[in-house]
Amino acid sequence: MSERTIDRDERVSEDSVRAVRVGHGANCSSVGSVIDTLFATAAIGSAVLAMVAAALASEPVRVVGAKRDEDDPKKEPP
Repeated sequence: MSERTIDRDERVSEDSVRAVRVGHGANCSSVGSVIDTLFATAAIGSAVLAMVAAALASEPVRVVGAKRDEDDPKKEPP
């Protein structure tokens, strides 16, 4: 990238600058900040939902269709 010289007339005066912010996305539009916040909230919410679903999903294991010993007519009583 080539540098070009700025004429004195093109410079921005310090009086016309209200604030210079520092940090992640500091000088971006407010819409950009909202999108970042919504994305982070959705990611955290999804993780919490997955944890709750995993915690509620525990139930005892049952074998369906297996015969119990007492239901087997071929087995002789003791």
